[in-house]
Amino acid sequence: MTTAPPAGAPPRAALITPSPTSVPAPEAGPAPAVRRGPLTVAAGIGVLLCAYVFVRHGAKPGVLLLLGTGLGYALFHSRFGFTSAWRQLVAVGNGTGLRAHTLLLGTTATLFALVLGTGAGLFGSTPAPSAGPLGVGLLIGAFVFAIGMQLGGACASGTLFAVGSGQSSIVLTLFGFITGSTLAAWQFGLWSDLPALDPVLLSDHVGRFGSWAVTVLALAAVWWIARAVQARRNPPPVSAPPSARGTWARVVRG
Repeated sequence: MTTAPPAGAPPRAALITPSPTSVPAPEAGPAPAVRRGPLTVAAGIGVLLCAYVFVRHGAKPGVLLLLGTGLGYALFHSRFGFTSAWRQLVAVGNGTGLRAHTLLLGTTATLFALVLGTGAGLFGSTPAPSAGPLGVGLLIGAFVFAIGMQLGGACASGTLFAVGSGQSSIVLTLFGFITGSTLAAWQFGLWSDLPALDPVLLSDHVGRFGSWAVTVLALAAVWWIARAVQARRNPPPVSAPPSARGTWARVVRG
């Protein structure tokens, strides 16, 4: 059985219909009951910590803490991570997760373009783009990070939300992540002295709108390639995580 579109479907419909899988996607099971004790304790600690930072250090650190808390909640709510999406595409040809990443990155690029274009900043700051050198250190770091990400079972964002949600099995990955980051910072001079190309800001050459357009087009190409690979390999579907029932329950719990 397959969810591939009918042979006579028009090309336009093929772009908006679900990508084919070898069997239909499973239904999401019900989410387990809320553990009110840990939830209450975590919420109380969060409120007290935010209040302390606002009172002791001012509005800017307090807003940053609230922003970080919101990002952590979003990561947990969406069960977000880069590792599984790449693994699914390479191992079985399922590009569902990677296409979701392109949507996320495209939305982020659009919001950043608006912020940079308007120059709207908080607390007297003026947002500006920045660039880093492209060189041997970046390539080595990328490969080492990718290997560790696959061996550890999660990327940085996935590790943090998993630990925050109480998954103790991922603590070892978090320890390795912290250790590697600390060692890299300690030897930063070594990495920065390796051969590298000068930093390049795309907006300096094609303008801010042009750089946004190039980014979106590149992400669209990745989306199309991931979909084409999935259509060719007809992989098994991604398992559906437990989901809460009801509109507000879905908003809060996912």
